[in-house]
Amino acid sequence: MIIISDCVKNNLDEGCIKLASSLSKRLKKCGAFLVAVNTDCQYADAAISANKFFSDRELYESIEAISGNILYIPFASNTLGTAVRTWNLSRKTHKKVSVLFTMRWQMNFLTKALFRKSSCNIITVSQDSYAYFNDQFPMLNVYNVKTGVDTNKFVPVEESKKTLLRKKYGIPTDKTVLLHVGHLKYGRNIDKFLSIDDKYHVVLVFSSITEKDEGLKKLLEEKHNVQIIEEYLPNVEEIYQASDIYVFPIVEENNSIDIPLSVLEAAACNMKLITTDYKEISFFKDTTGFTRVKNEQLDHLNTVLSEIEDVEVTGTRTIALEYSWDDSVKMIGELI
Repeated sequence: MIIISDCVKNNLDEGCIKLASSLSKRLKKCGAFLVAVNTDCQYADAAISANKFFSDRELYESIEAISGNILYIPFASNTLGTAVRTWNLSRKTHKKVSVLFTMRWQMNFLTKALFRKSSCNIITVSQDSYAYFNDQFPMLNVYNVKTGVDTNKFVPVEESKKTLLRKKYGIPTDKTVLLHVGHLKYGRNIDKFLSIDDKYHVVLVFSSITEKDEGLKKLLEEKHNVQIIEEYLPNVEEIYQASDIYVFPIVEENNSIDIPLSVLEAAACNMKLITTDYKEISFFKDTTGFTRVKNEQLDHLNTVLSEIEDVEVTGTRTIALEYSWDDSVKMIGELI
């Protein structure tokens, strides 16, 4: 198998990057050859610069002696540019191309035509997108993989370890701690944390590589019960393990990848979850400690929190176990 991607990086500080990089590393252990395009990636087998159409000779020379079909993981997902690149990969290599989409956009006629002409396989990471692409491309093979979390790294810890981690990161040891990990922008409903009661401590971990809404950041910094972490955390699982409740307030499409990895990581640590039914989350099984909220409830998070704060038994890790990397790597290996 040959993996080609422009979103494999050393620092896993964004959803698509984390998914593409984590998947690529695991597939490499199974013998895949990784080509990093226009990105800094120390673990790639080949790193090249290419134009936006993938029409460069260097790209094809780097893989001409490598056997196997192609898995293309584009940062841009199913855009016109991705369709052009997929078509070029197919016609220039004469290999079967599978393209993995972490989210989806509306497509124009030309975009759809190029995907059809490439005869590519489409791989999705949410059942919602799986249904969408099946409807758009009945002539193509569409597959869905349940993926995204390292259940060996993200694990529950004892209270004594939680206390030590809180001290390490300057988090109060005497408060219920809420957590959100992602991008700092209004489109993700981050402003909802401004109304959280002072009896809770809010930890917000924001991507170090994406643009931030500075106005919203200033408002959050004025809240004395809000703690903002902006640097890359190689051991980010410790922040989950130090916290109590994970809050995912996103409603609007394309403000997260289809399978929000932060929610899976929180679940793997057996945290209580308060989430909207965003994309793949709507297919999560119900269990103790998992609370679904509608858009209108996001303005009353303190009420929701008071209802679940004292729940002692949490079973959210069972959600994450259905999305373990082991099963998805095996499935993708069989598909490609």
